[in-house]
Amino acid sequence: MENFIKKITEFIFNLQEKYYAKKYKTALQNVQFSSKNSTSKTHMQAGIKLFLNSKTEQNKKKLNDEVSDIVKKNLKHPEKLLEYIEQNGTKVYKVPFADKLLKFVGEEEGFITPVFGINALVLNLVLEHKFALKTAPMFVLRDLPINLYIMAHQFHKWYGYKMQLPGFDDEAQQKFKKIWEYEIDANVQTLTYEEIVSLKEAIARDIEAIDFVSKLAKEQDGAKKVFENIKNKGDETNI
Repeated sequence: MENFIKKITEFIFNLQEKYYAKKYKTALQNVQFSSKNSTSKTHMQAGIKLFLNSKTEQNKKKLNDEVSDIVKKNLKHPEKLLEYIEQNGTKVYKVPFADKLLKFVGEEEGFITPVFGINALVLNLVLEHKFALKTAPMFVLRDLPINLYIMAHQFHKWYGYKMQLPGFDDEAQQKFKKIWEYEIDANVQTLTYEEIVSLKEAIARDIEAIDFVSKLAKEQDGAKKVFENIKNKGDETNI
């Protein structure tokens, strides 16, 4: 999954720089373009891009700091992260058939941003017993012991969603989920420049969550090795 996300990210980055520049070279010389959300803005004029995202960068650091603090307090009890999630307004469903249900609607276990249409109807009927064509954000998991690192990855994404980081808006998430369901090249070429920027943000948020977990795993493995070294030295002293 990680390699796939990085591969598609590189593809989209190159597509933005080469495909659009080549196809719309003349038009872009005289056009102004802006894409913005609550914390960042991309402006383009005459082929020159200006990224104004200092607020986004501040929020990303805040996200990592706060998520790291919460996760590290619950390393031995990752299920408490689910309690935290529910206490902050997101429903958590633990059902034995979650994997089959989510495969049917094209989702994966963990945090699910709002779903629309027939797939939303299925989720709402099964989980909420109601008729609706849009779901609220939710966590859906099998009723199994929680894996710390998988939970940390999903928790990081959920926290970013709650902070309204760019890339978590409904449209970006829907495109992010569907982009690899079709021929990548053919699908991406139908996107507007603004949609490309939005999709890049969505991919970036997922990569940041993966990087967070990788760092967490290295820290915990390092701490374990330090403890083992101290223990071994202590045993040697007692011999």
